[in-house]
Amino acid sequence: MQEPLSQFRIAVDKMSPCLRLSSASKAKSCASFVKVAFLFASLLLLPGCNNNPYPAESVSDPTYYTVLGEDPKSMDPSIAYDVPASQVIDSIYPSFYKYHYLKHEPFTLELSLGAEEPKQEKYPVSFTDKGKTVNQSGERWTFKIKPDLKYQDDPCFPGGKGRPITVQDFIYTFKRMADPAIDCPIFSFFGENVIGMADFNAKNAALLKDKKPADYSFPIIGLETDAKDPFTFRVLLKHPYPQLKYLMAMHFTSPIPHEAVETYGKEFARHPVGCGAYMMEEFKPKSRIVLVANPNRMKETYPSEGDPDDKAKGLLDDAGKTLPLCNRVQFNIVREGITSWNSFMQGYQDGATVTQTNFEQALGASGTGKLTPEMASKGISITHFPQTDTWYYIFNWEDAAVGYSADPEQNLRNRKLRQAIALSIDSQEEIDLENLGIGIPAQSLVPPGLFGYDKNYKNPYRQHNLEKAKQLIAEAGYPEGVNPKTGARLTIGWENAQITPAGRQAIGLLTRQMETLGLKVVSSSSRFPIFQDHVDKGAFQFADWGWVADYPDPENFDFLFYGPNKRPGPNHAAYKNPEYDKIFEQMQAMENGPERLKLIVQLRDIMVEDCVLIPRYHTESLVLTHKWLKNYKPHPVSLDLLKYRRVDGVLREKMRSEWNAPNYAPIIVGILLFIVAVIPGFKVAKDRSQRMVRKSGGSA
Repeated sequence: MQEPLSQFRIAVDKMSPCLRLSSASKAKSCASFVKVAFLFASLLLLPGCNNNPYPAESVSDPTYYTVLGEDPKSMDPSIAYDVPASQVIDSIYPSFYKYHYLKHEPFTLELSLGAEEPKQEKYPVSFTDKGKTVNQSGERWTFKIKPDLKYQDDPCFPGGKGRPITVQDFIYTFKRMADPAIDCPIFSFFGENVIGMADFNAKNAALLKDKKPADYSFPIIGLETDAKDPFTFRVLLKHPYPQLKYLMAMHFTSPIPHEAVETYGKEFARHPVGCGAYMMEEFKPKSRIVLVANPNRMKETYPSEGDPDDKAKGLLDDAGKTLPLCNRVQFNIVREGITSWNSFMQGYQDGATVTQTNFEQALGASGTGKLTPEMASKGISITHFPQTDTWYYIFNWEDAAVGYSADPEQNLRNRKLRQAIALSIDSQEEIDLENLGIGIPAQSLVPPGLFGYDKNYKNPYRQHNLEKAKQLIAEAGYPEGVNPKTGARLTIGWENAQITPAGRQAIGLLTRQMETLGLKVVSSSSRFPIFQDHVDKGAFQFADWGWVADYPDPENFDFLFYGPNKRPGPNHAAYKNPEYDKIFEQMQAMENGPERLKLIVQLRDIMVEDCVLIPRYHTESLVLTHKWLKNYKPHPVSLDLLKYRRVDGVLREKMRSEWNAPNYAPIIVGILLFIVAVIPGFKVAKDRSQRMVRKSGGSA
């Protein structure tokens, strides 16, 4: 744009003499200015003067553009647990298993770095627990990895060339998870099951306390290598633990090169070095992250089968093609929802999530769930998919008024109070008011898509029945919410993180619903870190909470109320029920099947009757995609999805050009008006010049 501006300055310079020259000169200069004005208009109309924020790229090898709402907190696979980070690093750090991209009914694991399915066998184990030696029947898993795996090229390696991967890299990864200085968020899954990981953690915790470096030479006896085979390793478990296969599909268990950790130190969290389909080319905080295809990646192809309707949706059109289908991916880091939305509408972002900011523009005010005519005319598609999550309220099991009591009569009254509160809360109203009507009212803890979820089940205390609720609260000893002995209304303290305007709306809704029982609700709102600290410490009576699946197994939800997991572990309610704990331990060690399903139903029924939690809803996401983005099928659990996406670069360029064609009409009209304004002055100057010529002629 520099050239047109310089021409404009020339035009201004040419206009200045019109103010000081003779009339004849003025006429000549103004005529020149008119010519320059036309030149300026022509320059503005030159091709390439547009609003495209990206550099020119080949339409035959297009970049996939997506968005993150914030910078990843860490890209260290032993630490990262948030969605923004996982969207990036799951494509850099693959694991032994991965989820089949298209098969969701049910979710299906398949080999990624693994060469063959692991062998599971019963195995006698011996370990120390609280100072005592335990001998029992455990389990041994034998893992075999592909022999041709290789890290990406990186300066941390000799000559900058990525080296081959062996099982020692997996052992190193397991030790990093157990290193207390790393503070891996899923260490407890391994520490409670893998023999020796807790000992490694305790050993290095002592060193950390003395400000000494971790000792990675200390062995974990539950991790065995094979002297004859550098591609085989074994994991010894204290007891059967089928969920290990899901953990082996998470980036926490991806192999990590010790050279990268040692070379980059604290910067390793921003300098990922993996063996996945992509590697990071650029990370500009608060701006963008760019991934490019990793030349050292293992060979993968697009799946040739999927769910029943995938073929009709065109999701199998690329079957058998080499991955990744896009060699470059750019994450634009955009905090403001309106900015991201505008970018999508101009075609500079290939997809967008429906939010409160853009809901009406995308779907209209009718709430039909269908796209507006404007969206449809652009060829935009909408994808609805449920998330594997459950949002709920919890009661503090250790609170005298709403929790457990050793007095059977008081315990029964407290239970009826919890049940009455549950019946007063209308989740559908919450979904309609706060979530744009998007979501599924929850009846139990296990969400859709997981084994054990029953879409036909109706929780007797989640049907919003005020008549029944008032009956139960009276039986609890608080008729109309009042204690007859004191005449005071029962106060329920509600701990939450609802500090935004939408949060204040949520507070008003829940308060109104609960106060229909005559209760007094006192809301205590704080920033999430403070709120979480209060819940971790048990400084609450009633609180918001929720859980998003780490892996698609009901154990990952039912363990939230397992007694030994009491806070600060995942059992934030501090719920303790010996019957529940016993059944959970049985269910945990079983494979999916009729017998396991019976136990899952028993756990659900115990939870429902005790009513230590009030299920609220399971979220559902709505995603918009442009017609040039192919193979878009979101996965509620896996985030290793970028390599399957394809962009039709020719179609995108064509539609972008149509949508963003510069509107030069205002500029042209302005120039024409300016010329019209100049012409009278030009004519006056010409007439004066002619009069001066005639006057001079008469004198001669």
